[in-house]
Amino acid sequence: MMQLNKPHITTFNHPNFGDMVAVTNGSNNINDSRYLMSIDILPCDDNETRVYKSTIFYLTEENKWLKKQVKKLTPVYD
Repeated sequence: MMQLNKPHITTFNHPNFGDMVAVTNGSNNINDSRYLMSIDILPCDDNETRVYKSTIFYLTEENKWLKKQVKKLTPVYD
């Protein structure tokens, strides 16, 4: 198992593979990704994989919302 010192999760939309999640070792560049996975649910996925991908998708959407809230609230405290 590969250990990551400073894991960083990046999401992006790939033209051929759909929504993707990349885990890097502290970098924002997807070319440095240690793990790369499509979170689109495919018909051939089993139930456990569907739940796993749905959870990751939900968490990435919530993370986007939280980042927007932080940007909104940051000027209030500066």
